[in-house]
Amino acid sequence: MPFKVRISKFRHVYGSPYREQDCYKNISITRNAHDGSFCAVNSKFLAIVTETSGGGSFLVLLLSEVGRIDVDHPRIRGHRAPVVDLKFNPFNDHEIASCSDDGTVKVWSIPNDGLNTDIFQWKVDLHGHQRRVDYIEWHPTAENLILSAGSDHQVILWNVERAEPIQIYRCHPDVIQSVTWNRNGTLFATTCKDKQIRVIEARTGQIIAKGIGHPGPKVSKVVFLGDTNRLLSTGFGKQFERQVAVWNANDLSKALTIETIDFGAGALIPFYDHDTRTVYLAGKGDGNIRYYELTDQGEPYLYFLSEYKSTTPQRCLGIMPKTGLDVTRNEIMRFYKLFATGSMCEPISMIVPRRAETFQFDIYPDTSGSYPALSPDEWTSGIDRDPILVSMKNFQDESNMPQITTYRTYDSISTFSHRGTSQRISQLPIAEVAPIPKHNANNQSSDDIQQQTGHQNLRKTESVNTTDTEFNNIRDKLQNSTQLIQHNFEMKKKVTNIDTNEYYSSIPNEIYGVDYRHEYLKQQEEIESLRELIFIKDHRIRLLEDELCLIKTQCDKQDHKFIR
Repeated sequence: MPFKVRISKFRHVYGSPYREQDCYKNISITRNAHDGSFCAVNSKFLAIVTETSGGGSFLVLLLSEVGRIDVDHPRIRGHRAPVVDLKFNPFNDHEIASCSDDGTVKVWSIPNDGLNTDIFQWKVDLHGHQRRVDYIEWHPTAENLILSAGSDHQVILWNVERAEPIQIYRCHPDVIQSVTWNRNGTLFATTCKDKQIRVIEARTGQIIAKGIGHPGPKVSKVVFLGDTNRLLSTGFGKQFERQVAVWNANDLSKALTIETIDFGAGALIPFYDHDTRTVYLAGKGDGNIRYYELTDQGEPYLYFLSEYKSTTPQRCLGIMPKTGLDVTRNEIMRFYKLFATGSMCEPISMIVPRRAETFQFDIYPDTSGSYPALSPDEWTSGIDRDPILVSMKNFQDESNMPQITTYRTYDSISTFSHRGTSQRISQLPIAEVAPIPKHNANNQSSDDIQQQTGHQNLRKTESVNTTDTEFNNIRDKLQNSTQLIQHNFEMKKKVTNIDTNEYYSSIPNEIYGVDYRHEYLKQQEEIESLRELIFIKDHRIRLLEDELCLIKTQCDKQDHKFIR
């Protein structure tokens, strides 16, 4: 094997598939070739994307509903195109988000006793992408924040509570292939079809680091390795060999280590367990799962542990959160495997073989619980916190409220570690972010919010053609007013891009500390955004009026037939 073998308490971890009667059978699993997560699971529900003709739907089952699933089992149906990714809300077991080829992200509420009838009504509908939404990821510490990446080369951070975008990142020139958060949700990393790996600061859109990842043309994936300030990526080399690499998140110019796995054809999907510091690699279309242990002792950083082998290929894997594992069996990970050539979902437990029947503290440290550390407004204001940790032993004892480990608060100014040395990041490139008009949430209905989030005003910032004479007139007026000179202009979002600042070259120097040309351009952009919102609302009103007339006509025809 490519990695060294060493003594470890996880050296003899083995995979134990469930018995056939404990699996989920007779499921029409989707045949979509996308590499998204068609399976999601939490401590109460299992969700699986199903094959349907027209529209998109997925099953939501109680974990206890094992065995043969009825073909007419209720589904969640609301997308107009196939669903490509599912993610449960980490802070609410009864909420699940889905994204689809129809370009939307929807959040659904699941009844406490599961689905009794088909669900068509979503809780939140997020419009903003112009093409298919490929991947979604919930924020790891702040509630009601979700990140979506689409085929329109955009990444959007959403406030689900208000159904509106917080930030839009347009720094990708090609299709995005994966997206992942770091441990406390201050950074996220992406891989792109242009073969580059990017680490982006979520609030400002600053690109912390950027570099060429794997040189092969196939899909590449990336995952943050907990709080180690390192990344792990999988991809293909020039000879189409499958590779795995470890990177420093501050410097992507060269990998810390890169190794060849094999010459398989399917993409390698990485999973990282922060508590045990183990990495699992599952190949799409493979039947095996490789697992490695992460160390801080230097190269090679990853040590091969063992491999779970199966003759049945997998379409994708869902992973159970740590709080849903069975600690009495010394289970450190549980996968839910969707068969690529069948209609079954098979749970696979990763077990540490030990004779002791007591709780094993060394393999079950305090883990991230289902309690948010931040509200959306706190996170937006610049507060960072680690995830709230809970004791796994309390879950074994079935206590209602596990013991919570105190979290620490970070300074709002980001400081990143560079190979063990504290280093402040300054003068970084900025991902282009679209401006968001100000809305009064208290005076808006839910329909208005959905109309605004279905906006086409999430557009690339364009330059405004103006002359020096116009700016001189505005400057003279502002100089005569002491009120306006002392006024602090509100900056909605940072929209400058260091690569496209041509129209700023002729800007005069600041006057009394205020750059009037810059503020003039900002006001022009906001006016254009508001005009587009008005146009979209008018268009929506016309569509609703047409639909109302059509419904009224159909009702009149039905009444006429009934009378006759």
